[in-house]
Amino acid sequence: MKRSVLIGLYVGLLSGVAAAATAYLISAFTGLWFSQLNLFSILMASIIPNITGGLIFTKLFQKTSRPKLFYFLLTAGVTLLLTIFDIANPPAENFGIVAHPVHFVVALFSIWLIPRWLKQEEESLAEDYQKEPKTL
Repeated sequence: MKRSVLIGLYVGLLSGVAAAATAYLISAFTGLWFSQLNLFSILMASIIPNITGGLIFTKLFQKTSRPKLFYFLLTAGVTLLLTIFDIANPPAENFGIVAHPVHFVVALFSIWLIPRWLKQEEESLAEDYQKEPKTL
């Protein structure tokens, strides 16, 4: 459980920095700057879902034989819903020009890194468990 939270935190930080850089670059090229898209809000909006994603992937890994597929579908669905929400209720005009790529970047990092890092952790734990002598 701690590993899931830590890996989710690390992925959230990495994706948050990448998303903030994406927002900054798009804003610099388009001239569209939004107070809602600042470093703190982007980092928080990246860290919290990725910690949750780490916990969900761990459960999927334990319960199903295809955790990567289900995690991909879940992450893509949530990203699509958030993007549709921004389309339906934009906080400012042309907000989606900057926000939608930010959603996409965070989702890509999550889909790419959470399964990779957590699967390695789960497999190493399973190997350690098999190597230990069983005692009563």
